[in-house]
Amino acid sequence: MKLRKLLCLLLALLMIAALTACSGGVTGGAPAATQDGAAGTDGADSSAGDDASAPAEGTSVDVLTWSNAATVEYLKSIADAFHEAYPDHYLTVSEVPSAEIDQVIQTRISAANVDIVSFQTFSKPQEEWNQDSIDKPAWQQYIDEGLLLDLTDQPFIDNYNLDILMGNSYKDRIYSLNMGTVAYTGLFYNKAIFSELGLEIPKTWDEFIAVCEAVKADGRYTVLSAGAADQWPLNMYSNAILSANYGDGVEEIGQKLLTGEMKHTDPEVMLVYDCMEQFATYLEPGVTGIAYSDAPGRFAAGNMAMYADGSWSAPDILRANPDIEFGYFPLPGIEPREDGLDPQYGIKYDLSFAVPTNAPNQEGALAFLTYISDKEVYTAFLNAVAGFSPTQNDITLDNEFLNSLNEGLQSPCLNAEMYIYAPKGVGEYGNGQFSFLYLQTLGGPLTGAELAQKADEDFETARAALESLNN
Repeated sequence: MKLRKLLCLLLALLMIAALTACSGGVTGGAPAATQDGAAGTDGADSSAGDDASAPAEGTSVDVLTWSNAATVEYLKSIADAFHEAYPDHYLTVSEVPSAEIDQVIQTRISAANVDIVSFQTFSKPQEEWNQDSIDKPAWQQYIDEGLLLDLTDQPFIDNYNLDILMGNSYKDRIYSLNMGTVAYTGLFYNKAIFSELGLEIPKTWDEFIAVCEAVKADGRYTVLSAGAADQWPLNMYSNAILSANYGDGVEEIGQKLLTGEMKHTDPEVMLVYDCMEQFATYLEPGVTGIAYSDAPGRFAAGNMAMYADGSWSAPDILRANPDIEFGYFPLPGIEPREDGLDPQYGIKYDLSFAVPTNAPNQEGALAFLTYISDKEVYTAFLNAVAGFSPTQNDITLDNEFLNSLNEGLQSPCLNAEMYIYAPKGVGEYGNGQFSFLYLQTLGGPLTGAELAQKADEDFETARAALESLNN
């Protein structure tokens, strides 16, 4: 069923759900509640602005995003300044846990009670070549159904690097304003431990293994860790291995795996499983029980050489230990790069603001995007969040950590996660292709070679079932 029809059928229920779904918190410069404790258009609490009188209906600009302390705190901090610049509008910020954001976006758009929604990367669209194999992602459904505003010709777009924004476009049109990219194929490292042990930043996979062996032989420090209880933080590093070795070529690999032109057991892909097994041997015992929320603090304690996570975790590490000296380096590939550069990061687009076409305050939404696109405001945003690299040109940051990433961002690629598909109806192992959690090294049931074989079998079974259905 088309998304618009589904949304209409569910509208009555979703209107009720919308009043409660985003109760994760609302902050900002919106006016105080007007009656019965209700405020704004979504029924969530909001903090009072300087003007105690309630503004006319529709002047609140409600931004929906996932819970991220640095982002939410910054948006809250600029609420008054935004109101000063645009006196007809007040900013509110609705935050929900990241696991709930997709469902709440659907709920709020259906109820027509949100002005700006937050996406990450627009990736893996359904296209002619894969339309029988995958479902259309939600972001694509929204655009195809006319539910997101085309921002391409808005004046504030001129403030950004168009080449970067177009990397997150759809049919050569921009439907979300991307606030930054993140590097997440690297490893945090403790500079004091590296210095003490005489270690250099590795430029090849063998050099990385040598670093791990040196820390292991010393015996005083944890070699490597991750917040693996949440699964995805560790599985990012199978994608990191893909990106380190194949760069933009992962797009072709992902397509060929989906269509069956390439197998997981082919040598090019088995390289990834082999590296995964090596990587896993250096992870600290019990890593699969370490919660992601606890992992930055464990690294910040100072007795861990390397920590596997995205660049966005730098602020969490510093909050846990402001005195720790750390850096971040890209996971290297087997061979040096052909272009002579040191290893480069795989990146993804992160926080992107989109405006629903049924936004109750579309004028205010565009005013906010204009405001936050101002170079001074945008630079302050990046310095405050401390995890994003700029999508605007000529931005000078005060953040030492972000500036340290520049050498690995000379020729980045979109991370492999953006290109690795699984066919509809695929079995457990095919759906979990490249997942560390199946490896015997970490307590799982399979070797890397066995997981590759199981993934191939699941892909073949799913393709056969889809072919039968489509014929």
